[in-house]
Amino acid sequence: MTEYLKPGENLVHDALWDGVLAIVEKLPKDGNTRRSITEFTEDGLGGSAMRATYSVKQPDGSHRVFQLTLSCEESIDHDDAFWGPGGTRDADDLSKRVVVAGEHYLLGDDQPDYPKAYKGFAGRRFTIEFFDGRVVSTGDLWHQGVVPPKWRGRFPDNARFVLPGGAA
Repeated sequence: MTEYLKPGENLVHDALWDGVLAIVEKLPKDGNTRRSITEFTEDGLGGSAMRATYSVKQPDGSHRVFQLTLSCEESIDHDDAFWGPGGTRDADDLSKRVVVAGEHYLLGDDQPDYPKAYKGFAGRRFTIEFFDGRVVSTGDLWHQGVVPPKWRGRFPDNARFVLPGGAA
């Protein structure tokens, strides 16, 4: 028994079908047409494929048939060139690195004569308590993003934000 998916039940299925329809839009339509999904497969590893048939009835009674195959491969990107060894983050000044709750920040130069538009978080003030005992107040903090799980061992939390009134 063939099971049919309803629109919205499988977003990859819907995206592949949209791709089929986009291709079919460009194919000839000079006769009666039929289109159908021949096969939709998922490999359980993030890969999906759809085979579809599009046919155009010809004046002589035959059909001009197009077999379409579209595929989608899903993978996880840990942004290795940014977080991994030899990546962008390796150039950081370690004394300026702030990691709080798995999010990476860098202390800027906090030049008092710089306009706020040129400061991280538009010059908003932060007080940061490092786990090594340092306490820094800055109006120039730059956010690099959430550290992917793969790289959290390289970038462990090293600080916490101190809220006004001294609470963390």
